[in-house]
Amino acid sequence: MPVWLRAFRAAFTFLTRIPVGGFPYPKDTWKWISIWFPLVGLLLGGIAAGVVILLPSALSFFSQALLVVGMGMLITGGFHEDGLGDTADALGGAYDREGVLRILKDSRIGAFGALAILIVILLRVSLLADLETEMWIGLLLGQSISRAISVLQLAMIPYARREDEKSKSRDVAISGPKQAFSAIFWITTILLGAVYLGLSIYAAIAIIACSMITLLILSWRFYRRLGGITGDFLGCTQQISEVAILFALVCT
Repeated sequence: MPVWLRAFRAAFTFLTRIPVGGFPYPKDTWKWISIWFPLVGLLLGGIAAGVVILLPSALSFFSQALLVVGMGMLITGGFHEDGLGDTADALGGAYDREGVLRILKDSRIGAFGALAILIVILLRVSLLADLETEMWIGLLLGQSISRAISVLQLAMIPYARREDEKSKSRDVAISGPKQAFSAIFWITTILLGAVYLGLSIYAAIAIIACSMITLLILSWRFYRRLGGITGDFLGCTQQISEVAILFALVCT
């Protein structure tokens, strides 16, 4: 099996707690897994959408959204939420590059991180609830395109901890044309599929606009503070991009 295809299963291992087996993966496999992140997100969104459909109609939309967001965090182990919290602590509590790196390596969570996670989770739940019967499209697009935005950021900005042998993301955070191509491919394919299923063109344009604005602002901030990105930064980008995508859907 080609290494890039084997990387699909490794992507599930990296992003979720779903036991898909496959160990041990060859080292080169990890260099390819980022091209599958949006598809993993699409499948996770599909699982969440299926759960919403099966939930009792007596539940409020807010309760439904809270249940599927909580279920999603169980499946992923709060992987991206952890990155969001670490990023908020590092950028909010450090004054120089060394301080940012030191806080990113600290497993403890501070006030900045706790507040960021709380606000983003509340926004995700409330925006999904605002979509009401269209919550399923928010889950599919939010989970998939937000991960494509992280991959696109990975293609744009170099990894800042390449010299750190203890970095868990060093072998995964490979920047190059394949990351850029795969991100653009998935964004285009998923949005075209959504439009075919009934998403308005205006909503698709709003999603692209909000996602790109989020990507540019965060990328500028990360590069200015650290000169590159880390795995935590990518997780932060995924979380905030998901909020931006849901915001675009609600407003259109």
